[in-house]
Amino acid sequence: MCFTIEVHLTRKSIEKRFSVNTSALFDFDFNYFYRAFSNPRIPVVPQHEPDSAQLMQWGLIPAWSGDREKADQIRKGTYNARSETLFEKPSFRGPVSNSRCLVIAHGFFEWQLVNGAKIPWYIRLQSNEPFAFAGLYDSWKDPVSGGILQSFSIITTAANPLMEKIHNTKKRMPVILNPANELDWIRGDLSLRQVKQILQPIDQGALHAHPVSPALSGKGVKPDDPALIAPHDYPIPGSLF
Repeated sequence: MCFTIEVHLTRKSIEKRFSVNTSALFDFDFNYFYRAFSNPRIPVVPQHEPDSAQLMQWGLIPAWSGDREKADQIRKGTYNARSETLFEKPSFRGPVSNSRCLVIAHGFFEWQLVNGAKIPWYIRLQSNEPFAFAGLYDSWKDPVSGGILQSFSIITTAANPLMEKIHNTKKRMPVILNPANELDWIRGDLSLRQVKQILQPIDQGALHAHPVSPALSGKGVKPDDPALIAPHDYPIPGSLF
């Protein structure tokens, strides 16, 4: 599961890390908080243009979707795509073959159930560098306006040991790509076996995680507030692990 991410980066850091053109991001607000359910636009590097970062809406709408009502209904189930069933689900069968993408981020959030309370955690790389979630995207044409909407889904997999303790209900995590596999993911013709090899949980040693303020779970969150990713102590008996 992955419904909340952090993309507090700069165009320069993205250009350096991914070697892509970022001119399409000139008006993007690089903030600490993006929640999938509001369908935010997020920077991605798509297979059809692997040298350029683009903005796409979170929540994949398949090309074959009908009217806007049907499209919005479908996307409620496509914020994430399970790695184990990509070749089975109608929404993902086409994109996994020819519309893969890198979803650019700096961190993400997950909730841990502790003594009946849900504790939000912030997770990033130990290196504190930008990284890429494995993603899929598609282009849908609105039959009324004729406008083209490009949207994406973040792929999830079974949690590594660290994320099993944090996301201790579903025990899932987003696929953070090994940098050595990023170009293969968006450029290569991949077999089912190769896709499965790439979509593995990142080693827990590569991740840093700490609990953050419960304000993250409420309404009125200010996306540009750095306090959203600051460590927070909880007065709960026993270890959060």
